[in-house]
Parts: sequence; structure tokens; C-alpha cells
Amino acid sequence: MTKKTIVCSVFLLFFSIIFYSCGDSGNKKTTSSTNTQPISIKKFDTPVGADPSVSAEMGGEGFSGEGWTTTSTYNYIGDPKALKGGSITWSIPDFPATLRLYGKDENSYYTRVMQRMVYESLLDQDPVNEDFTPRLASHWQISEDKKTFKYRINPNARWADGKPVTTEDVLATWKLAVDPGLLTGGDEIYKSYLQDPVAESKYIVSFKSNKDGWISFSIASGFRILPAHFIGSVNATEYLEKFNYDVVPGSGPYYVMPEDVVKGRSIAMKRRSDYWGEKERFATGLYNFDIMKTEVVSDESLQFEKFKKGDIDIYSVNRAQWWAERTDIEEVQRGLIVKKKIFNQNPVGLSGLALNMRKAPFDDIKIRKAFQMLYDVNKYNEKLFFSSYKPLKSQFTGTVYENPNNPAMSFNLDSAILLLEEAGWKDKNAEGYRTKSGKMFEIDMVYTQPSQERYLTIFQEDLKRAGIKLNLKQVDGTTQFKIGNERSFSIIPVAWSGQNPPSLDFGYISKTADDPNSTNWPGYKSDRVDELAIQYNLEYDKSKRVKMVREIDAIISAQQPYVYGWGADYTRLLWHNKFGYPEWYLSRFDEYYGPTDYGVFSMWWIDPKKNAAYEEAVKDKSKKLPVEEVDSKFWIDIAERENTGEVIKLNDN
Repeated sequence: MTKKTIVCSVFLLFFSIIFYSCGDSGNKKTTSSTNTQPISIKKFDTPVGADPSVSAEMGGEGFSGEGWTTTSTYNYIGDPKALKGGSITWSIPDFPATLRLYGKDENSYYTRVMQRMVYESLLDQDPVNEDFTPRLASHWQISEDKKTFKYRINPNARWADGKPVTTEDVLATWKLAVDPGLLTGGDEIYKSYLQDPVAESKYIVSFKSNKDGWISFSIASGFRILPAHFIGSVNATEYLEKFNYDVVPGSGPYYVMPEDVVKGRSIAMKRRSDYWGEKERFATGLYNFDIMKTEVVSDESLQFEKFKKGDIDIYSVNRAQWWAERTDIEEVQRGLIVKKKIFNQNPVGLSGLALNMRKAPFDDIKIRKAFQMLYDVNKYNEKLFFSSYKPLKSQFTGTVYENPNNPAMSFNLDSAILLLEEAGWKDKNAEGYRTKSGKMFEIDMVYTQPSQERYLTIFQEDLKRAGIKLNLKQVDGTTQFKIGNERSFSIIPVAWSGQNPPSLDFGYISKTADDPNSTNWPGYKSDRVDELAIQYNLEYDKSKRVKMVREIDAIISAQQPYVYGWGADYTRLLWHNKFGYPEWYLSRFDEYYGPTDYGVFSMWWIDPKKNAAYEEAVKDKSKKLPVEEVDSKFWIDIAERENTGEVIKLNDN
């Protein structure tokens, strides 16, 4: 098993899942936009607008926003032509351990999606340029010294039960979220950035920062809010027990009814008919499906078979072999199933091998570089992965933070041998392995998956050609992670998930080298990187932060703490051809399930014309539907245009 970094949900919002249909047609399940309906759980009939007892200066009726920041011209990423109704069904391999917003186990594959559909934060971000935009808060202020942040909550914002959203909710949520009984990992780090919020009025709340910089503002702006009248003064223990699968009503466009949680089998989210933000700019063209149903299908092959049968509406093809060998099916050729490789700028992450720089032999940069030269990524890609991936050369692949000038490394046995000899490994024993001071060049590596053997054994043979003995041992994921966290390895496979924007506090600064809770397994240290990381955390200007991270990327890559592997800057999707979607298909910075609000489940809709044609083609095998091009590079083209200085707008403002 490879361990992917888990970033706290509070921070992840700004940085940086498959589907059942209704109605039968033969043995295919189809979806109609007329057989579902949104729901309402409204219990309180509070009038729209501000409390008349709150003055304009304190955010009430007549509030002008003078001296505050807001915007009405940010990009909307949904299509204004989108239609409401219908359902979509997708699958996940495991039932989530919890549906809670906070506390242990909350950062699962499914809960990330549900959290964004059910709950909202004070601010969002523009889906194209990542500028801050309104959500629950209509306006905001950053003090001149950048240590105090104020937010004016939109007086029209309402909970699903009809009660207004107020500063009381912000205070209650923060108190719960920072309860020591709920804090895990990165939560402890990021929630240390802020003091407890203060209610200036019913609609104005302020935060004071403990640490200078934009991260504090992002955290204050991005944590999701719960209704105070539901959570009350509940402590961590009570919250963990009471709300594990009992979903607290949110202010967002969807709600999870108790009867729609079938433990171990399925979960359904239902669209609210009385969502307060329906007419707001941020909701334009979004939140279209009446029902989003998630089925638990643990077997990957069974998932694929259920998809082909029509029980599941959309399928993410994670295996290169399957994409190459299993997707050229009749339904794709007839246009009933759309096959699409969607390129965007979702962070690719870092895969490869971590080298322990704390001890020999990898305390020598010549050895580290030699190992990169002996790791034949191009051969693995061609022979094992159908040439589906590209070699990595960055800590921040797929993002604007990647340094484009990092040199690409390729297999070079002769150059690797020269570096080994320069490092003192000149002699060989009777077995042909290199020696130094009478010690043979022998290292151990643990791995977790049988599939890793395919390329690790090739690597083992190439190392042998260079005079290095590599011993491979399969262990379980828990053991491997323990070995990595304890730094009791020489070389070990890793796969770290990417972040956008990156967090430098977990795996790049020197103090993380000896922190067992960090991802800095190689033990990398650099005074210059530390200096740049401090500047990065302080800087509000994104363009300047990009320059800083690109320099960091160049510094780290030059020191080779990792042997870079491979990755894909696209998502491979199949779906039944009944949906409408914007021309960009997916958001710029997310995976297809869109944990930051801009994925398939937010942007797509049932297209009545497509659905009718699809149903007819299912019945009549002589009929074909239009077949789309496989590759979509909309966001790549956008990035290229931006590089020329063009300011991109997806819509007319």
C-alpha cells in the first residue's frame, strides 16, 4: 500500500466519486428528468432578508459594503443552460466510516463530496483564477496589518430547516471543530493559525490571526459551518457518537435523509427545493440532479460490469490496461457510452521512491542521482502501462507551481555507473556487486502490492547490471507506513497526493525532517527552502507565491530526495450518453467527483434530448449516437492562453 497525504478538510477547501437511474428499458436502466423531485425539511418560516433590529453598519438592512471587499463578476463554472431534475448513480469501494463534518475518518472519498453539497463556508474561490468569492458571506475585510478578518454573513442565507445563518453558527462550529477530542493531524496545525472568532453582530464575525499570512485568511474563510441550534454545546465525545451517520442539516443545496443511509450498501443525497442560494451567482448552472445515489461495490471488476449494464452511470477507469483493452466495446462505438480522457490542472501528486538522506548510501547526492538514472520510467510505462503516463520531474506536477525548467531524467546505465564510481564504489566482489571499504552495495526495499513487483523486479535487474543488490520484501500497508514514519528504511516506494495550492508545512521545511507525522520521509533540509516557505506563507499575491514555489521545486529536485516516478495529468472517464455538461466537462483543479464544488455531480445534468435518444438506441441496436473526441484539453488550452497574459473569463459579466 502506498500512503497518500491527508490534508485537513479545513485547508483542503481552497487548495487544492458512480450512478443508479430510474426507469427500465430492456435490461438497461435509464434516467428520466421527470421521475424525481427535490425535497424540503423546512420547519421554520423565517422571512427572507435582514433582521430589522440589526443596523446597516452592523450588516443589517441597508448595508452598503463600503470599505468591504466583494465581487459580482467572478466566473461561474456551471452552464446557465443546465436543467434541474433526474438522478445520477455512482459507486465507491467501501462504505464511509462516518458522514460527520469533523473528527476522525471524515476525510474519506465520499464524505468530501457530501460535505460540499450539504455544508457551506464563508467564502469560495473563483474556479478559474482562485480569487476569493462570496458564499455564506457576502462581504469581507482584511485589516491593514493583515491580522484581523471580518465577514458579513448574507442575511438571506438559510439552514435547511428555514432558520437564518448567523454569527452564532460560526462560533459554535469553530468551538466544536477545535475541540481537542476532534483534532487530528493537520487540523492541529492549521487551527493553531487563528484565535476564536468574535460575533460583532448577528451578521458580522471577526477572526484574529495568530500567524501572519494568507493561510490564516484561507482557513477562516474555508471551514464549513454547522447550525448552532443542532450542535448546541455538544462536546467531542457526544458529537462523535451522535452524529456519526446522523447528518446535521446544512445550508447547502443537498440534504441526506436518515432513510437514505443504508449502512454498508448505499447513500443518497437529495436536492433541496428551498435552497437559499439558488439564485446566487455561485449556483449558476450547478446542483442539477434531484438525487445523487452512491452504491458500495467493493469489487472493481463488478463495478465495471454494473456500469456496462447501466446500473451505474459513470465510471472512472483507473487502470491503464483496462482503458487500453476493455473500453473498445460496442456501446462506445455506437455512442451509448462516452469515452473521454479529460486533461485539467488537478495536481498529479508525487510518486516514486523516497531516499533516506540521513544515512549512507543516500547521504551522497551522486548515489541519489545514479538511482534516478537506473529507474527506467520510460520502459515501465511502455511495457507495463501502455504508454499511458509521463515521467515526473517535479514535486508539484500538473499545477502552475511546477518549475518548467526542471531537467527530465532518463535511463542511463553508463552515467549511473560513473557516478557510483565517483562516490567510491569502484570495486566488485565475485558476484559482480560493487564494494566500498569491504562492504557490498546492498539495500532492502519493502513494498505492499503484488502489482508493484512488475516494475520493481525490472528495477532490481537494472540495479544488478550497475553492481547493486536490491532485496525486495512484500509487507502490509500498515507495516510499510510504520517503516516510513520511523525513517527505518534506505529506499521505499511512496505516492503522495497533490495539493493546490501546495502546503509547505508538511513535507518540505527542515523541521519536518525529524517529525514522524510529516511526509518528509527522505529527511530533506534546506535553509533556502525554509526561507522561501516563510515568505510563501506570508504572501497574499498568488503570482509571487508561484515564483517562490517554483524556486523551491528547482532546489528540491536538484537535490534528488526522491526518485521520480510517473503520473497522469488527466482523468479517464466513461459515462452513459444521457448527460449535459459544460464544454470543459470538469473543473480546472479537481478530480471528477469535485470535492471543491465543481465536478460531475455539481455541473452535469440530465439532457432530455440526449436521454430520449439514448433510451431509443438502447432498445434499437441499429441506432447510433454521435461519438465525441476522446481527448479534452480545454483547461490546458486555457493555461496556455494565460501564459500569454490573457485574462480568462468563462462567461460574460
